[in-house]
Amino acid sequence: MAAQDAEAHTTAVDGSVTASDTGLKEVHKKPHSHNLWPWGHSDTQDDLSDPEPKDADRAKGEEEHKEDSDHAGLLSSVTEGLKNLGTKMRGKSHRFSDLLRLHKEVVQDLSDTTTYPELLKDAHLRRENTLGQQEAAALAARKAWIASSGALRRFLQLNESEEIHPEDVPVVGLGGSGGGYRANLGFLSFIEEMQEPPAGQDVGGLFDLCAYVAGVSGSCWSLGSLFTFAALDTPWLLDHFKATSSRHPLSMGAIDAIARSANGVYFQLAPLLSKMKLGLHPGPLDLYGTLVTSHIFFSPVHPPTLEEGYPTPPNRRTQRPDSHIKEDTPVALKKEWFQWSRCYERMGIDKGLSPMPLFTAVRHERPWKDWKSPTEAFGGHSDHTSSVHKDPHAWWQWFEISPCEFGSDELEGWVPTWSFGRKFDKGISTQKCPERSISLLLGLATSAPAGPLAAWLGTIYRNLPKGAIGNKIRQEADEWVEKNPEKAERLQSHHPVHAQNEANPFFGAEVQEGRGNGFENSPRIHLVDAGMSNNLPIYTFCRPGRDVDIMLLGDFSSDVQKGSALERIQEFGAEKGYRVTPRANMPSLPDWPTEKNEKGEDKPKELSAEEIASRFAGRYAQVLDAEPIAEDQRTEEQGKTYERDGIRYNHRHQPQATKACKMIYMPLLPHACQPNYDPSTAPFSSSYNLEWTPEQVETIRKTARACVAEGLSAIREEVRAVYGAKKAARLAATV
Repeated sequence: MAAQDAEAHTTAVDGSVTASDTGLKEVHKKPHSHNLWPWGHSDTQDDLSDPEPKDADRAKGEEEHKEDSDHAGLLSSVTEGLKNLGTKMRGKSHRFSDLLRLHKEVVQDLSDTTTYPELLKDAHLRRENTLGQQEAAALAARKAWIASSGALRRFLQLNESEEIHPEDVPVVGLGGSGGGYRANLGFLSFIEEMQEPPAGQDVGGLFDLCAYVAGVSGSCWSLGSLFTFAALDTPWLLDHFKATSSRHPLSMGAIDAIARSANGVYFQLAPLLSKMKLGLHPGPLDLYGTLVTSHIFFSPVHPPTLEEGYPTPPNRRTQRPDSHIKEDTPVALKKEWFQWSRCYERMGIDKGLSPMPLFTAVRHERPWKDWKSPTEAFGGHSDHTSSVHKDPHAWWQWFEISPCEFGSDELEGWVPTWSFGRKFDKGISTQKCPERSISLLLGLATSAPAGPLAAWLGTIYRNLPKGAIGNKIRQEADEWVEKNPEKAERLQSHHPVHAQNEANPFFGAEVQEGRGNGFENSPRIHLVDAGMSNNLPIYTFCRPGRDVDIMLLGDFSSDVQKGSALERIQEFGAEKGYRVTPRANMPSLPDWPTEKNEKGEDKPKELSAEEIASRFAGRYAQVLDAEPIAEDQRTEEQGKTYERDGIRYNHRHQPQATKACKMIYMPLLPHACQPNYDPSTAPFSSSYNLEWTPEQVETIRKTARACVAEGLSAIREEVRAVYGAKKAARLAATV
């Protein structure tokens, strides 16, 4: 089979490329058009389309082609810049040869079944909301490992004679919010503290108890790095960021450094070329994903190696990786780092040695915008004359990308992660191609610029100046929205920046009343940063079958001191069928004290360590109880629920809570260890800053670790309570 595949992907004498067994365009013979794409993309889609006659995908493509073409200039300018740099440095770097080899390597990837075994597989859409076989096996293995390894016993400081049963193990989900590099570095620092037992204490690390670890936006960078090239060595990874974060990922210096490295251009541009070969237009956010990810993964610090084939917790490693910067040692990016699905085995997730990592993204469901295929109209279950398509209210559909599956429980569909990006028809993939690069996955998971206008306007609204001018603008805006609610809804739902184009794996699949609203007729899917919906990955922990008992919610947002985060948790919980109640009613924080400067103007007062400790006491690990809302207590807005296959759904087909859980809210706050550092307001740790000095990385690292340590005892008590309750329930059932 491998030999047949190798013969199927060849380069013809005239330079055309044949790919008869992949479902891709058979022959590419059009002359190169350097005005737009350096690989021969002309002003039409003919050289990228499928060999079959014009279909729904083409019809949709014509509608969106102009927008895609408008975005092409950025990619063209960068690639042409790389080519010019390569021409000037032919004898001094790998860049020029990499550019020449790029197209050839992408074609070779189509037959490399050793690196990409998925080339031999067809993929199928699974229309159900049970856990897939891989995840179910990993969850069972993780519980068994936590029980047998002594991790839970050590963390709870139980007697050595205590026998832990896997059924009694609390299912813990650790989540990280969005917030740019502040979230990326803050989440890694949280994990570092959870991996390493407190100094002088022989107790297990909290991270060893996590079955799931999920991220929104910037926290996805943390997980993407940690579970690939960093091999779960968080201390090493933070040292890596100290060495590499002083350059902006999109600066020419950073781009050039990758391009100079061995085959670096491949990792910057090959994912885009591969996408073009699938008939999809790469846009600015695709390029953003490849450039940022290749920069993050590129390290002058030698990456850790896996001991005995599996990652070993940093505090139990026999050898530490060499963290010394060796500028004369070439460091090459590796293809294996960019295969998200492969970390299932490489990181020992299948053996229960590591938690399951989850990226998140959302799709903007706008009923009035659903596209209707001219060739495959909506069936009898759903059409645009139905009431759901007249609904002026938009909402967010959550998707997740684990190493096992991509999908959404609201749409009740899942495909293997290695197949995401392929075209599907009626639930079966019609192409065979390598797994989508993690660069593009992280690009869409961190694509806040592709959010709706409401997100941009909200940022402006929150940052209007205090006083008469700001109040006047707010008043007029609020009055207009109140008078024109439907116009406001549609205006705020407009997306100024085009999201990434991806093939929709639900295309042509069976339609079911109340599910999807015709989404199965759309050949493309556009996903954006999940922070547009909620900046915490609560939704993915609520997926049916996971039965998460405790959610540890690390919040690295800029507004963690304003109280709005807890309100968002309660509102979002209500959407999922939870009534969320804080265990302790903490009063709102008072305004930050001020003092006069030399000009007599107010400025924020520098608080002492004691004042910081007093101000934020009890806020580092806030416990919230989440109870399912009874059917007779649901509001009119929440509506009634219905049951299907043992799962309760609301009117939007979103699974609803049936099991209580604990949420522990863990905001990144100022700490007495560094009283003059406020992560929310320090200019260098703003959400939009991607340039950090080593000292700044160490600053957030120290404060974030201290925040976790501050709340550790509260977390331990909740874990102890859940363990005790599950053990008692199991024993009672056996009587």
